[in-house]
Amino acid sequence: MNHYLLCLIPACHLRMVVSVFICLLVMAGCADHDDENLVVQVPEASPSSQNVVNNNDIQSESTLVHQEDVNSSCIPDNKFDGGYDYFPVKADVSYASGFSIEYYKSYRVLTINETDMTDKQSFALVKCGAPDPDIDMPIISTPIRSAFLSSTTQYPSFIEFESVSKITGVAQTSYISSSEVLQHISENNVVEFAGNFEVGTEAVIESGPDVLLSNGFADPSYPKLMDLDIPVVHWMDWLETSALGRAEWLLVTGVLLNEEAAATTYIEDIAKRYSETVAIAAKASEIPTALVGAAFQGTFYAPGGSSYIANLLRDANIRYIWESTPGTGSLHLDLEAVLLDGASADIWINAPAQWKTIAQGLNEDPRYGKLKSIKNANVWTHTRMVNEQGADDYFERAASRPDLLLADLIKITHPDLLNDHQIEWYKRLPE
Repeated sequence: MNHYLLCLIPACHLRMVVSVFICLLVMAGCADHDDENLVVQVPEASPSSQNVVNNNDIQSESTLVHQEDVNSSCIPDNKFDGGYDYFPVKADVSYASGFSIEYYKSYRVLTINETDMTDKQSFALVKCGAPDPDIDMPIISTPIRSAFLSSTTQYPSFIEFESVSKITGVAQTSYISSSEVLQHISENNVVEFAGNFEVGTEAVIESGPDVLLSNGFADPSYPKLMDLDIPVVHWMDWLETSALGRAEWLLVTGVLLNEEAAATTYIEDIAKRYSETVAIAAKASEIPTALVGAAFQGTFYAPGGSSYIANLLRDANIRYIWESTPGTGSLHLDLEAVLLDGASADIWINAPAQWKTIAQGLNEDPRYGKLKSIKNANVWTHTRMVNEQGADDYFERAASRPDLLLADLIKITHPDLLNDHQIEWYKRLPE
C-alpha cells in the first residue's frame, strides 16, 4: 500500500482504518521530525571524491581491466584491486534530507536517517566481487538480484532502471497501477507478502530477497527479518518537505542496482525541468487561493504549512489557505474551521478521491455548498489515471515526476502559462 495514504492516520489506528481511508487522504507529510547525529563507525579510509577515473594514476593495461570492472555488474574473480575506485560516478544527494550516501573504494554506506517512527539505519553496499569490508553494519551486495517492495512509489525507479524483473515481492497487488509491473507479477512467481497490510514474515523468509524496502512504518516482522540477514531498508520519501527531495529517493534504488549514472542523470533532468516550470509559474499575473484536503470520520485532514504539498503549491504560485501554519505534518480540522477558512478559496485541490461529482460531495455534507470552489465547480481530484482495479497512478508515479505534478497544478490554476501541457493526474469534478 502506498504510504501517502497512511501518513495522515495515527499509527495506533493504522491497521483498523487503512482499507476505508484509502481513497480519502491527500498526499502530505506525516509529522515533524529532527534527525539526530549518530556516528557510524567505518574503516579508516577517506571517502573518494573523484567523479571520473584518473587516468594519470593508472597504467594502460590496468585501465583496460578496471574499465571492464566498472562497466560490468561484478568485479571478475581474482581481479579485485583494493586501491582502485570502483565508483567513478557517484550519487550526490542534493535535495533529500532523509538519507545520505558515503563512498569508499569498493562500497558505499547508505544511511537512512532516524524519524519519529524508525531508528537510524546504515548499510554497506558492496560492489559484487569485492571482499566484504570490516564494518559493523548489514552488508548488501550490489547490484541486488531480488527485492520486496512495500510502497507504490518504489515501482517507478525499477521501471526507470529496467529492473522490473528483480521485483520478487509486492505488498498489495491491487494498489499497483503500472501495467508493466502488473504484467511481471502475472507472468512470474511474484509474492504478495502483505495482503492484509501486515508483513507475512514466513513468505519473506521463504523467498529470501536481497532487500526489503519498507513503507516507512514499523512492523514487528522487521527485527526478525534483519536477524535472518534480510535487510529491511526504511523508505521514508513521504517525510520529505520538497518535491525534488521526494524524487531523489530514486537514488536509493540507484545505488542498490549499481545505477548511479542513470539515477544521477534522471534527477538532474527532473530538477532542471522543475526549475524551469517554477520560473514559468512566477510569471502569473494573478495568484489564486486553494483549499486542500479531505474529511474522514468527521475530521478534515490538510497538509501543514511546511509540508510537501504546501511547498509544491508555493512553487506553482498558488496561495494555500493554511500556508502559515507550522509543521510538516497534517492539520486535523473540524468542518466549521474549513468552511470559515476556505469559504473564499478559488479552488479545491485534492478533494476526496471517491467523489465522482460535486453533487456527490454535497450529498455527503450539504455544508460544502458554502464554499466558493463548490459554487464555481472548481473542484479537482487526482483520479485521472485510476486503472480498472482502482489503483491510482498519482500515488505511484507523481512522487518521481514532480516536474509533471507541478505542471498539472500550474495548468489548472494558470492555464495560459502552459498551453502545451496535457494534464497528467488531475480531473475537474462535474457538477
